[in-house]
Amino acid sequence: MRLTKAVLLLLCKCLIFELVTSETLCTCPLGICTDLLKDHGGMETRLKALEVRLADSEAQIEELKKENRDKPKVVFSASLALNGFFGPVDKDTTLVYKNVYTNVGDAYNQATGIFTAPLRGVYYFSFFYHCGTKHGTRLVLYRNGKQEATAVHHKSKGSPQNGGNGLTLLLEKGDHVYVLLTKDKWIWDSDNLTVFTGFLINPM
Repeated sequence: MRLTKAVLLLLCKCLIFELVTSETLCTCPLGICTDLLKDHGGMETRLKALEVRLADSEAQIEELKKENRDKPKVVFSASLALNGFFGPVDKDTTLVYKNVYTNVGDAYNQATGIFTAPLRGVYYFSFFYHCGTKHGTRLVLYRNGKQEATAVHHKSKGSPQNGGNGLTLLLEKGDHVYVLLTKDKWIWDSDNLTVFTGFLINPM
């Protein structure tokens, strides 16, 4: 115990001496003071390096926040807003999804059922339905008059069916995307089961 107190007292005196002179290292048994001061210097170096890394990380976070604020936001989701069947139709018919949940960017037209790309980019679209089998159901996702994806079940005496599809498309500004119900088919909606959704993934 006495030896421990003596070592601690000597250590304190060495540290005080170093602080007062700030010129030379004191001599301690087993080089305790020297080792402690070296460790202290190393910790200061590591701390400064961490401060630099933290500043860099904060700058990167602010840059990402700015990019996110400036990034165009386009998303819509809508249902047919029916309470029963629509069809069978006597010709291919663009479905108008009137019950709009979201329409950020106003790219979806709830009067026509057509989505118009406000800018060039990669978009995701999906469409789902529920319907009886008496006439069959066939929905087709079109882009500018070109068929891109289909969801279908055939006429039968079976129970009602569910269907859907989804895909990503690279669209040019002004491209039109919409869903057709094909001739002689019908569709049903209630409780918003038949829906059309799209959103911008990444502007190009």
